Amino acid sequence: MMNSTNISDHISLNAASREQEYLNLIEFKFHVHGLAGNLLAVFGLVANVLSIVVLSHHKMRSSTSYYLITLAVYDNIILIAMVVFFNLPFLSSRVTEMESYFHTYMYAVPIGYPLSLAAQMGSIYTTVAFTVERYIAVCRPLHAANTCTKSRARKTMAIILLWVLLYNIPRYFQYTVHLKFNPDNNITRVVRNETDFGQHPIFRHVYLIYFQLFFMFLIPFLILLVLNVALMKAVKRSRQTLQQISSTSRTNENNLTVMLISVIFVFLVCQFPSIIDNIVVAVDPLNRRYESFTYAKFYTISTFMIEINSAVNFILYCLFGKKFRLVFLHIFGLRKFRQRLQYRSTLYRSQTINRGNSHELEVSLV
Repeated sequence: MMNSTNISDHISLNAASREQEYLNLIEFKFHVHGLAGNLLAVFGLVANVLSIVVLSHHKMRSSTSYYLITLAVYDNIILIAMVVFFNLPFLSSRVTEMESYFHTYMYAVPIGYPLSLAAQMGSIYTTVAFTVERYIAVCRPLHAANTCTKSRARKTMAIILLWVLLYNIPRYFQYTVHLKFNPDNNITRVVRNETDFGQHPIFRHVYLIYFQLFFMFLIPFLILLVLNVALMKAVKRSRQTLQQISSTSRTNENNLTVMLISVIFVFLVCQFPSIIDNIVVAVDPLNRRYESFTYAKFYTISTFMIEINSAVNFILYCLFGKKFRLVFLHIFGLRKFRQRLQYRSTLYRSQTINRGNSHELEVSLV
């Protein structure tokens, strides 16, 4: 049995251990959000603008490009929100010149927080929309002519925008901010408090937990998972067919489908931790997770992965989209690289009958 001295020593050790864990957590968040997050956000913002420029080119205009342009806009809003609410606060906590930002950035919460969540939701449903369109184009080609059109894409994007804005209206009434003076360090900070509406049990449990889990994650993610598997199977079957019959249009369709599959796959991987986080929130009504440093690190990683997802689509377009690469090089005047890439990526082997003998020809697809 422990005596009183041993008990007090044990308590002191636990307190010291938790303090060290807290300092390690702050250091971890500083490196993830404060350093890596800001660098990633700058890259992502520039990359998404480049994606919009290329996708807006007349050679790229299609219903799919409309979806991808909209996705880039949503992604940039998410990146800006990450900078405002995560990256700059952790950076400013270490940079003396930015100390004032650390004490005032909460002013942006009542408006910026709902807008960022609306953008995240718009990104999710836009990804679902172009996945459904690609599924129809590849797996239901007889319906593609009437379904996969620019006008239908514009209407779908308008509906998604209206839906995400209306869905997130309650969040504008969740928080309020006010000034709080700390006499210990003589500093006035802007702090965030939940309103009575934000603390209402129906809002907290029904809207924030269950609606969030189902409408933001489970329903769209199940649709994406099922359709992505169907698309991968369709591409595999198409490639087997192309080994026997060369087809320019089929090859181009496959290239587009593979590019979109890569976007969907990265989306699912990067957003998966957020699903886990929402499930944890649903099964932890007493908020005991906030006592765990492990959960705090997991939450940091899950938010950083959302930022990764919003920043990397340009890379995927360049890696898997042959037409995107060519148009990008054309726009920015990189002729030598464009000609070399065009030659290497647009030649296919075709069997031609000549006097009963077959020989190989290189035929340009452009």
